[in-house]
This record gives sequence, C-alpha cells and structure tokens, in this order.
Amino acid sequence: MPGYNFPRLPVRAYIPAGDKGEFVSRPRVVALREFAPSNFLYYEGSKFEVYKTRVPAGGIDRDYQRVSVCPNCGYFHDGDNSLRDTCENCRSRLVSDRNGNPAKLNRVLEMGTMITRRRERITCDEEERLKYGYNLTTHFRYDAQNRETATVAAADGTPLLKLTYGETAKLWWINRGSKRNQERGFKLDGKTGLWGEGNRQTNSAIDSSLPTPEVHLLVQDTSNILVVEPMIALNETAEAFLATLQFALERSIQAVYKLEDDELCSERLGQGRHFLFWEAAEGGAGVLSQLLKPQAFQAIAQAALDICHFIHPKQSCSQACYECLLSYRNQFDHPLLNRHLIRSWLEQLTGSTVSYDRPIPRDAHYQQLCAQVDRHSLFEQQVLDAIYQRGLKLPDAAQALIAEANCKPDFLYRSQGIAIFCDGSAHDHSDQQQRDRIDRDNLTYHSNYSVFVLRHDENWQEKLDFLATLID
Repeated sequence: MPGYNFPRLPVRAYIPAGDKGEFVSRPRVVALREFAPSNFLYYEGSKFEVYKTRVPAGGIDRDYQRVSVCPNCGYFHDGDNSLRDTCENCRSRLVSDRNGNPAKLNRVLEMGTMITRRRERITCDEEERLKYGYNLTTHFRYDAQNRETATVAAADGTPLLKLTYGETAKLWWINRGSKRNQERGFKLDGKTGLWGEGNRQTNSAIDSSLPTPEVHLLVQDTSNILVVEPMIALNETAEAFLATLQFALERSIQAVYKLEDDELCSERLGQGRHFLFWEAAEGGAGVLSQLLKPQAFQAIAQAALDICHFIHPKQSCSQACYECLLSYRNQFDHPLLNRHLIRSWLEQLTGSTVSYDRPIPRDAHYQQLCAQVDRHSLFEQQVLDAIYQRGLKLPDAAQALIAEANCKPDFLYRSQGIAIFCDGSAHDHSDQQQRDRIDRDNLTYHSNYSVFVLRHDENWQEKLDFLATLID
C-alpha cells in the first residue's frame, strides 16, 4: 500500500449537551463546508449554529497565512512564493479569476475546532443563505522531488493530453465565504474567536473593536495527484466538452482499476482547462502512477466509450444519464454534460501512447543552444559558455520568438519566466538602444516573462551569481 504516514486527522465541532458536551468529527473537505461560520448542524433532533472557533493560547493573529493562488491552473503559493506576480507552475499572472476571486489572500486561517450553540428557530434570511452555500476553491502544489511529466499522443503523433503526476503532493481547499454575500471571506474577532458582526451584539462582555474582515478558511491534505491538460483548440462548446471529458475519464479510471466512487476524485481547476485527479482513499490506491504506462489510456478510452453507450447503444440516453456520466456529486454540471462531444476524442485515445517527457543530457542540451545562438554575437556565446562552465541550469531555448510580444530574447528560462538579453557592443548605439527599450517593454506588458539584461561593458559575471538564485 502506498500510504503516506498516519491517518488524516478530521476537523471537529463542539456540540453543547448539558455540562459536558460532545464532539462531532468530519473529514477535512466535508468540514470546510459543514462546519463553516454561521452554518447550521442538525444533531439528535436539535439545531446548532457554528458561531465560534477555538482560540489558541498565543492568539489567532499569528496563525494567519499569506498565500496566492493561480487563476489559470490553481497552483498554490505560500511563504515567500506568495509575493510572486506570476504562477510558478504555468507562468500566468496572479490576478482575480473569472468569478472575481482574488489571487492574493492576506488572512488565511487553517480550520480548527469549531464551537456551536443551540438555535430554536432559523430565519428566512438564514434559510436563503444556506441554499446558496459557500464558495470553495481547490489548489495544489507538487513535491519538488516527486514530479513526472508525460504526453499522451494519438496514433498519428498528434498530442492529446499533457500529464503531470505528483507523488505525495499537497492539496488545499479554501472557503472564500458565502456565495450569497458580496463580501469576501468571513469576519472574525481574533480575541474571542466569534464569527461575524451579529455575534458581537449578543455578548456585552466583548469590547467595541471591530472584527477582522476577509478571513478565509483553509484545510489541507497530502495525496498522489495527476493533473491532466487537454491539448485542443477550444470553441464555443469548450466548457461542455471539458466537463464531459473530466467525468468520462474519472468514471473510466474507476472502472478499469476497480475503484469505489470515493477512492478517486476529480475537479476542473482555474479556467477549467486543467483536470485535477487525486486519490481520496486513506493512504491512496496507487492507481494514478499507473496512468503513465505506455498503453494506459487505450484501456481507459475503451472503457469510456463503453460507459458512454457508444459500444452498446442505449436509445433512452440522449446526452447523459445516471448509467453513464450523471451522478449526485456532479449535479451542478448536469446541464453541461453531453457524451457526443467527446466521442471522436475518445476514439483517438484508443490508439494512443504515453511517453515520458525526459530531459536531454546536459552536454547535448548545451550543443543545441550553441547551434541556436546568434552567430554574429560573440558576447552571447560568452554568456552561454559561462553559464555552462559554472554548472548553472542551462536556458530552455535561445533566440526563441515570443509571439505575443513579437520579441526574440537571447535566452529563455520558461519555467522561471526569465528572458535574458545579452547586449554586446552593437547595442551601444542610441538607435539600437531605443529599439531595445520598445522590445523589452512589449515583453514586460504582453507576456509573463521578466527581463534580465547583461551588458558587455559591465561586470556581467557578478550578475550571473544573482541569476543563479533565480533559476535554482
């Protein structure tokens, strides 16, 4: 069994019952919604409201985390990485997503023990709030040493899927507040642990200081994950296609590897173009790593065609039914699901192969870069030689065109988002310097790359020392 360590600890809520009270436990992801502030629990025939969180001895203020999340792929950045302006995983700008959720969060609190109080009645406003639910987002981060990438290609070589497998990766779920309210997050009194402003009015012992706004609740877990990115030109049916493909792959993986529904979960991240699959069973099922085998997706595609009634037609199923793609868990996506949108795609997958994206040897990579550099620039070759001789990470490409900025840097570090320009003596002329400024401004404003300039008449060897800290 590919277990990670000890069983995951659940989140608890305290239910007052006489002098002692009792604790109710839920899995972390379930608790993030069920034990959310101002939510109601039904326990032994009574109604209880979550109104308070346990306050640690040192106070809540120092438990806040600052994080940033990618609106495109859902990647999670914490610590010093939270100060980045671009995603470490896909290099997209860290801005609000299409639903208005901000990328940078300054007060994120890991969910701890919640405390409830008995309620006899629930008002109409409270019932309306419960109907809308909470705004939850899912995020992930790879373990630096346990990450493998592969490509699923059709029989004619056309790339179909990009796979990134992460063993013991981190998963985060963030509760950003009620879907009904316009305010982001929750309000929390850091001294007492009371949630919201309404609770303050019922307790005269509390001072008049205002609660802290925009507090977001977080839970985390460790799991094997597989991020799948379909490599397709999307059209007006993109959202329906992606939703249908997601659940077809999930159902077929469960069928091929004999998994229960709760052993494998999936979600569309960011703009919907990234599918996150994770092993939700305790200790993991060890299945996702099997999907990187050469013929793995042939069996999955064949199972998906059978599940979607293309091998054994079902006349009563027009677009989707509960025997193929519909389930209670994906009920909000039911209007999108249409099995006919993915038939040709699945048929291509039946003849597909999976190949690892393995890096080429360092010496061969160096020789490739030497062939790509500008032959008229001696300084550019000197910089490349210095990077190679120092043992630094080599650039991904030389003289590669960045179409959106119509600019061609001398060297590119794609994963770090760094574009290097080597200014030899030809760049001393004022006309050339003006063209350089225009090109580099375009690169800054129209792409996700940062500009890094090395000049022949300065101590550029020292600047390579600084570059080394950026590309490690």
